[in-house]
Amino acid sequence: MKQRLHFGVIVCENEQLIQRRVIKGIIAQAFEQDIDVSFFSCLSNSSTMTPYQAAECNLFSYINFSLLDGILYIRATFHNAESIELIDRMLLEQKKPVLVLDDATGPFPYLLIDDRSDFQTITHHLIEQHGLTDLYCLTGFHGHYNAEQRLLGFRDAMAQHDLPVPEDHVIYGDFWTESATQLANDFISGKRKLPQGVVCGSDIMAKTLCNVLLEHGIHIPEDIMITGYDAIISHDANAVSITTYVRRNFSLGAQGVAKLYEMITGQTCPLTKTERIQIITGKSCSCGDDIDYLKHQLRVTSRKEQYNALFRTSNMGTVLTRQETLDACVNAIGNFVYLIRDCAEYYLCLCEDWEGGGALENPSEYRRSGFPQHMLLKLMQNDKEAAVVTKPFPTGKMLPRLHEERDKPSAFFFSPLHHDDRFFGISVVSFGDKPDSYDDLYCTWVSLVNIALEFVRMQNYLKRFNNRIYLSSIRDTLTGLYNHEGYNQFSEQCFEAAKKEHRRFLLLYAGFDSLRQINETFGHTEGDSAVTVLANAVNNACTTYERCARIEDADFAIIGYQDYEIDAGQRFVNAIFGYLEHYNQSSLKPYKIAANFGVFCDYIAPDQTLQDITALVVARMEENRALQQNEKASPYYREFVDLRARIYRNPQEDWNIDSMCRDLILSRGYFQKLYTRCFGISFTQDVINSRIEFSKRMLSSTDYSIAYIAEKSGYTNYVHFMHQFKKIVGITPTEYRRRKKQDED
Repeated sequence: MKQRLHFGVIVCENEQLIQRRVIKGIIAQAFEQDIDVSFFSCLSNSSTMTPYQAAECNLFSYINFSLLDGILYIRATFHNAESIELIDRMLLEQKKPVLVLDDATGPFPYLLIDDRSDFQTITHHLIEQHGLTDLYCLTGFHGHYNAEQRLLGFRDAMAQHDLPVPEDHVIYGDFWTESATQLANDFISGKRKLPQGVVCGSDIMAKTLCNVLLEHGIHIPEDIMITGYDAIISHDANAVSITTYVRRNFSLGAQGVAKLYEMITGQTCPLTKTERIQIITGKSCSCGDDIDYLKHQLRVTSRKEQYNALFRTSNMGTVLTRQETLDACVNAIGNFVYLIRDCAEYYLCLCEDWEGGGALENPSEYRRSGFPQHMLLKLMQNDKEAAVVTKPFPTGKMLPRLHEERDKPSAFFFSPLHHDDRFFGISVVSFGDKPDSYDDLYCTWVSLVNIALEFVRMQNYLKRFNNRIYLSSIRDTLTGLYNHEGYNQFSEQCFEAAKKEHRRFLLLYAGFDSLRQINETFGHTEGDSAVTVLANAVNNACTTYERCARIEDADFAIIGYQDYEIDAGQRFVNAIFGYLEHYNQSSLKPYKIAANFGVFCDYIAPDQTLQDITALVVARMEENRALQQNEKASPYYREFVDLRARIYRNPQEDWNIDSMCRDLILSRGYFQKLYTRCFGISFTQDVINSRIEFSKRMLSSTDYSIAYIAEKSGYTNYVHFMHQFKKIVGITPTEYRRRKKQDED
């Protein structure tokens, strides 16, 4: 399929009638030439660069010029000098063909409307139709191109009829209300003699002049006739309907596309059929109202009022702002797309970081300018699909729909979504085959979408903030683990779940006996450090299925429920012990950190309570503590502690039980009995545990292969290592490494 040309249009105030005519001409000509068009327009047009206006102008940084073959730039529609400077600089840097419409003041090629001949025509009307000879011309700013062209057209018409133009009959104005008010006051006060008629350079000036004169008893058209220019005011918007001239904005848009096409391809193309250029008569001259125009205007006004009535009764603002989640909000937005007049397609795209930095500590960090690398397509409504989605796409694509094959060309309107200076994303609308633009109701519609997004964002922020407050009430400030309150909540929840689902319930207590001694000998800072080490050891032993808690100053707990193996409790004990052994060997601290354990890991009996299990675990911990105290007094205890330290320092060595017995001058049976009594585990199993703990540290802290880690951990058989690791840890080495990396991320 042949690649279409794609033109970008940078414009402001699309909802204004004068711009809509230009846009209709652009689309009609583009569709005639099989050209896609993307419009980029702010929804507000402040004359000062407020934070709100800066967010509006951020839209233009979304444009990917590599997707566009040329740019039409309606420069004069922007009221803000900073905006114009920003867009000018951006377009100059891109080196794409640019054609400016209706403005000759910038650094680009331009195309202008022939206001001179058209203004001559409206002046001829007063002279030829009504026989007026004494006329004033109220034009725009002195030196302004369009104002001067309109004045020249007035002079041309007067000269063709040999009518004089005294200098005081030429008034430079502002295209707005102030100059028209001043001229009316001059007529009323007698400072200027009331002429037969005034040809105004804009409808706004004509309307203002009529109204002020009428207020002071001057009759129109009996005492004076007045005409406007550009046909942007409806007949029912004034006390006296204005005779005006339809400025050739549609033709300007069509000619702009044809000219840009020629700049790019070197080829000319025929112009599409343009709107009927004509004078629209009103009661400001004695012709009276143009009936055909009144019928047309009645149809337009009636249709507009239908949509306004739908909007007023839709309760859109209330519905959107009571949604609690983003998807619910976006779904509600989709339900109101019908309020966009003649909408054929609609898309809502959010920045992937639309909510801001996400840090509760820095709520002022959020996107004010630019765009992330990816956007999220959240809402799409077209002839193929209508759905709330979450589809990431590269920002450079601007809109996925642009890259789909279509039988016909398309026109899309891109507008910014933001709340004050907080930028959310992009709103995109298309009117299908119809050459049209959005109206002022769409601007209001988008403003409600912005408010709704801000409501959702604030709700999410408050939820996170409240959750932070809640977590602070159940978290231990030193270790980050759950505190006693958190333990009470989760232990009860796990207990009930294990009972209901008939799974093994795990409750492990780890008590640190030496905290008081460390505090008194080395200070409380060192004691806090030791508590943190034990907390890390307990936390490191857990998977995603368990919760850790610091229930007293030096007592910790692990709670969980799963399809644990019968010896899972011992596995947790071994993991904690291995972590502490490694720390003791590498920390160079003048003290050793050790713990006593009490464990329950079994199915819950029908009449068993959580309090029963807790009492059992505490009793087992106290038994182990007493046993350890007795073991310290037993013969060979110090030798066994030193031996165990060497094993955990160098687990990869060949730890032969017979050689250990020879060194200690003990029989094999007595050696094994004493070792098990001291540590609650057999010598052989302890060696295996030391190797598994060593391999776990390498898996979580290095990228070495599994085979290399097996060898360094003392295994000559890779398969044997895999089998023992899974048996002891419960998962494969690969899965263990993956989970650890996920936890770090």
